[in-house]
Amino acid sequence: MPNATPAIGSTAQVNISPFNQHGVIDIRMEGRVIHYQATGPFNTELLDSLAIAQRDFLLAAKPQGAWVSIATICISAMTSPDGIARYAAIMAAPKPDFMIPVATAFVMGPDVEGNIIMAQHYRKIYRDIRRPFQIFATLPEAQAWVLAQLPPPAAG
Repeated sequence: MPNATPAIGSTAQVNISPFNQHGVIDIRMEGRVIHYQATGPFNTELLDSLAIAQRDFLLAAKPQGAWVSIATICISAMTSPDGIARYAAIMAAPKPDFMIPVATAFVMGPDVEGNIIMAQHYRKIYRDIRRPFQIFATLPEAQAWVLAQLPPPAAG
């Protein structure tokens, strides 16, 4: 079924470099929320794979109407300066409207390596693209916030 919405996408399914990816990011959709389960640390090869995995997932899923995203970061949030620059470029690149969430939340608990160091970089990236963004310690907090950012469903 080539037109079926994928249950999950993953950077593990994308290999575009002869160098190994460090980290993995899995993608799934629940209603109007796209969840990213991101296990770091992350390198530029992983971020390049994310750009492709995310594009392919969204092209297949074709979210209808407004949606939001939550990235739950596990183990480590660390990446190099090159990794931050690559993520910033991916986020700033032009995309069709259906590929852009109205808000994004990250879940980075206190046990995630580099959570405080990396938070400032992630905040700047989202501030620069003018997308509402918050970081939370727990998934329920992130879920409540992103759902509150969604416009009410159109009456019909």
